[in-house]
Amino acid sequence: MDGKQLENSQTVRNEKEKVKEINIKALYAVIRKKLWLIMLITLAFTVLAGLYNSRPETPVYSASTRMIVVANAEMMGTLRIMFREPVVLDQVIERLELNRSVGQLRSQIRVDSVEGSLVTVVSVIDGDPGLAAEIANTVVSVYRQVAAETLGVSGVKLLTEAAANPDSINVKSNTVVYAGFLAGLVLSIGLIFFLDSLNDSIRSEREIEELLGLTMLGQVSRMKKRDYARKSKKQKSVIARGETIGS
Repeated sequence: MDGKQLENSQTVRNEKEKVKEINIKALYAVIRKKLWLIMLITLAFTVLAGLYNSRPETPVYSASTRMIVVANAEMMGTLRIMFREPVVLDQVIERLELNRSVGQLRSQIRVDSVEGSLVTVVSVIDGDPGLAAEIANTVVSVYRQVAAETLGVSGVKLLTEAAANPDSINVKSNTVVYAGFLAGLVLSIGLIFFLDSLNDSIRSEREIEELLGLTMLGQVSRMKKRDYARKSKKQKSVIARGETIGS
């Protein structure tokens, strides 16, 4: 009984390995048959990603200033919000004579706090590195005055003034091109398998056996015209040589 169970398990395992081998061969055959389509789609995605990555882009520069804001926990939230409020930004626009709205200037300013400390970092981005530093320093100057007059907070001390940074923050990289290549490769392989699943034609002897429930005893190999012509020419040559020998 144990021997029969062992034999059955071995048979099942062999069948699974055979099916797995057939599936791998079938997948490889599908990919090999449509390899040109994979290459075409992948190349198209890569070229489009390269064109998108090579588009002209205005450089953006960043400048930041650091300060210490001494206040209790409840007041700190209000103090950070005030950096980007019109009461501060209106005065910054007026002092620097900026041709932009409060909303536009607000989108250029970012306020972060260094975790575990009282240090607050005010960062400004702009297309002009010098103007970015000037805006950051002016924001801090106006903010200190408004905080003292409005909330009575005088514990704002400047640590580091903003300086112009000539290096842009939006340096181009090839990440977009690599992503386009991978996207084209994955989508093209998925497409050929999807198209293959829609194909109902019989493509192998195994499919015929499964469909008809019969076992194939043989098959006729496919012959191309040039092979047929070569074979006919060879037969004629043999006949001609036979006639020559018999004469």
